[in-house]
Amino acid sequence: MQLHNALVLASLTLAGPLLAQPTLDLPDDGLAPMGAPYAVTSYTTSVPAEFVPPGDAGAEVLYGYWMVPTTGNYDRFLDDPSVTPTSASFSGVTVLSTNGGQDTSFYKVDANGIELLGIRGSLEGVVPYTDGALELKFPCTFGTTWTDVFSTTYTVSSIPVNRAGTITGVADGYGTIQLPAQVLEDVLRVKVRKVQVDQSVLINAYRTFDTYYFFQPGIRYPVMKASQDTVILGAGSPAVTYTAEWLYGPGQVGIQDVDASQVVFTPYPNPTNGALDLRLGDAEVRSIEVFDAAGHVVRNRSLRAGDVSNGAMDLNGLAAGIYQVRVTQADGRRGTQRVVLQ
Repeated sequence: MQLHNALVLASLTLAGPLLAQPTLDLPDDGLAPMGAPYAVTSYTTSVPAEFVPPGDAGAEVLYGYWMVPTTGNYDRFLDDPSVTPTSASFSGVTVLSTNGGQDTSFYKVDANGIELLGIRGSLEGVVPYTDGALELKFPCTFGTTWTDVFSTTYTVSSIPVNRAGTITGVADGYGTIQLPAQVLEDVLRVKVRKVQVDQSVLINAYRTFDTYYFFQPGIRYPVMKASQDTVILGAGSPAVTYTAEWLYGPGQVGIQDVDASQVVFTPYPNPTNGALDLRLGDAEVRSIEVFDAAGHVVRNRSLRAGDVSNGAMDLNGLAAGIYQVRVTQADGRRGTQRVVLQ
C-alpha cells in the first residue's frame, strides 16, 4: 500500500473565529463488530436533477438533505470475522460490513485508518485485494488528505480479471447536516474518489465512485453517504447511478433522542409571506442565519455580546421555497428549523 498524507488546513480554513473542528480517530470512530445491526434509509436515481447536491466545502457549512425522498430501508451489520469462514481469505481483517447477503466488505481497522482488504460480491465472488484501499485516514480532521492505490486479480466464468485503482480523500468541510428526520451538529464531510479499471480478454470496465461521507464523531459509520457511481463497459456510454444512504430514517431515532441540548425555537407564521418571528424569548443569541435548499446563506444577522435579539427575520425578496433557519447562542449551542416561504 502506497500512502501519502498531508494537511492543507492553511488553504481550507476560512478567516474568522471557528467552532471546534470535528476529528475522527480509531478509539471512537473505527469500524468495530457490533451486537446489533444499524438501520439505513436509502434513495437511488439515475436522473441527475433528482439528486440533492452535496453542498459546499469549507468551515461551518449547512448541508441540506432534508428533502431527500426515500426508496428503501435495510439493515447493515458490522460483524466479527469469525462469523464466516470466508474471512480466512483476507489476511489481517478485523471487521466485516455486510447487508447479510452477498454484499460484504472486509476491513482492517487500526490507528492508520480503515483499509478495505477485499469484497465478496454477487458478480466477482470472493476477492481478496493484493494491495488494499485506504478508505478513511486516521486521525481525520478538516484539511486531512490522502492517496492510496489498490489492486487484485479475480476470476469470472473462468476468465481472469485484473483490477487496479486509486483512491483519494479529503476532509473538505464541516458544519451541520439536516437529514429528512434529523439535524446533527459538528459533522465532518469527507470526499472520497475511487477510480478502478477491470481488464480481461473479453472487455474492460472503467468505474468511478465519487462519494461524500458525513461523519459525526463517536458514530462508527457515516450519518449520510451520498455517491455517484459511473460505469463504462468497453467503448460504451457511461451508466450513472446516484445513491444516498443515511441514518435516523422513518421509525428510527428522533431529534430529541439524539441531542437534547439543541436550541428550541418556533418560527411564526410558518408558512410565511416574508415576515418571521422566531420566538426566541430571552435567549442570548450570537447569530441568526437563513439557508436555501443548496445550503447557501441568504440572510444573516450577527449580534455582539450583550445585544438582545427580538427574533425577527425578514425573508422578503427571497424566492418562494423551503429554507432552514439556524440560531446560534452565545454559549455555542445551536438549533435549526424549517421554514416555508410562500
